[in-house]
Amino acid sequence: MIYKKFTRPLVLALFITILGLNVFAQEKLGTFIISTGDGYLIVQNREKISFSLEFKGEKFKPLKSDHPTFMMDGRLIQVVTVLNENYWKPKESSKTDPTPEQFLEAHKVWESDYLGDMMKTKLSVTSEFLEISQNRKAMFWSFPMPKERESPYSHQLFLTTLIGKDVVGINASPDSSENQKSYRTYILDTMNTLKTSEKPFNIKELTTFLKKGDEAD
Repeated sequence: MIYKKFTRPLVLALFITILGLNVFAQEKLGTFIISTGDGYLIVQNREKISFSLEFKGEKFKPLKSDHPTFMMDGRLIQVVTVLNENYWKPKESSKTDPTPEQFLEAHKVWESDYLGDMMKTKLSVTSEFLEISQNRKAMFWSFPMPKERESPYSHQLFLTTLIGKDVVGINASPDSSENQKSYRTYILDTMNTLKTSEKPFNIKELTTFLKKGDEAD
C-alpha cells in the first residue's frame, strides 16, 4: 500500500469496529465495520449517498490510515472515496453533462498524477472500463510499482465506480505479478456487493439483521 497520511479533504469521519450490538448512534456519519458470516461489511455513512461493501474472508486486521485500510487473509486492501470537486475540473465551453466514463477517467488521471508526483516518477498506467452489478460503469486501472521504490508490492490495482458524482474505489496491493489476477477477481467480486442508500444506514438495525443471519446459519 502506498498511502500514508492525506491532507486532501476526506469524507471519512470515524473508523469503528463493531462487535455484536456494541454500537453508537443509529445513524451516525462515518465509517463502520461489521462482522458478517462470510467476512466484514464496510459501511460509510455520508451526508449525501451512503454505501456498503462486503469483503469476504476470515482473517481481518485493520491498519491505521485516513482511509479504511486492512489486511484480509493476507491481502492489503484500501477503500478510497474522492469527492467530485477534488478530481473534476469542468470545462466552461462544455454544454453537455459528463459521462460516467469521463468522470472515472478524470479521477484516474488526477489520482495517478498525484501518486506519480509523490513517488517522483512517471507511472505506467493501464486501464479499462467495465460494467459491474446494477449496470454500473466501473474502471479497472493499475500500474507496476517503480523499481526504485523497493516496495514489497509488485503492483497497485484500483477498481473505481461512481456514487452520484463522487468516486468510490478499492485499492489492492499484490505482492507478485502472478497474484494480480486473483486480486483483480477479489476486488471485482467485492465491488459487486456495493449497496447505496439516500440516507445513512441504521447501524444498529443492520448489525442486528446480520447477527440474526449468522444465527440462522
